[in-house]
Amino acid sequence: MRLPDFIYVGTGKAGTTWLLKALNAHPNIYVTPVKETNFFDLNHDKGLGWYASFFADAPADSVVGEIAHRYLRDGRTADRILRDLGPVKIVIGLREPVDYCVSDYLFTRRSGQFDGTFADWHREGRSHGALRYRDMIEPYVERFGPENIHIYRFDDLARRPQAMVDDLSGFLGVPAFTLPPEVLQPVNVARSARVRWLAKLASIASKRLKRHGGQRLISAVKFNPLVQAVLYRRLRDKPEVDEALRRDIRALAAPHLAWLDETFGKSFSSWLESGT
Repeated sequence: MRLPDFIYVGTGKAGTTWLLKALNAHPNIYVTPVKETNFFDLNHDKGLGWYASFFADAPADSVVGEIAHRYLRDGRTADRILRDLGPVKIVIGLREPVDYCVSDYLFTRRSGQFDGTFADWHREGRSHGALRYRDMIEPYVERFGPENIHIYRFDDLARRPQAMVDDLSGFLGVPAFTLPPEVLQPVNVARSARVRWLAKLASIASKRLKRHGGQRLISAVKFNPLVQAVLYRRLRDKPEVDEALRRDIRALAAPHLAWLDETFGKSFSSWLESGT
């Protein structure tokens, strides 16, 4: 069985659809076209044979990986990955806390899961769990070691995509390559539902399919431009976030960002000062 050499475990809203496209363009990397197999969180009972089927087409000399942004939020996945795959490399993408919360809010609005304001969203604590970086990442540090974990910042991906992919290529042990022009185009721009009940129905169907081996169908729908055009329109207006809300969100993230700085030697805490 061919199984991954690396796994992107989270978070969401950190350019994972773009990352999938970029890594699949690399001649030495194979990432399953299905963005998420959900094996280590929702489908572990299906066995390694089921999981390996997603990588059956990988060339023998390629570095193989999976993009799975849900794994970081599930406390069982670090143990399962180590037990099933051994000491693979772990990739994590993080986004500035306020930007992450806004993106998460817009996604749930788009999919018909929430209908309030951004202030309502924050008051209900909807994104707060995703800001507890230490709680989510420390299990991976304990099992794989910080030297086997690569964390990129979404703002680096947005501003310096070539340099960001070069850094990641070095971590994965593959040659650097020049991103083709088509990969440099933005993907997953903010959108809103054309018909709220239809978008909500699509979201419910996706969640059920994830638990019943429907990953290939989900992928086919997600990457079909006609289906996406029917369900969603490009969002032109994003919510204004006042300074008090920004302070609250950054205060929640602050101790976790300090831990990241200490553990990985990177300046994530700069987000608290500039928001970038």
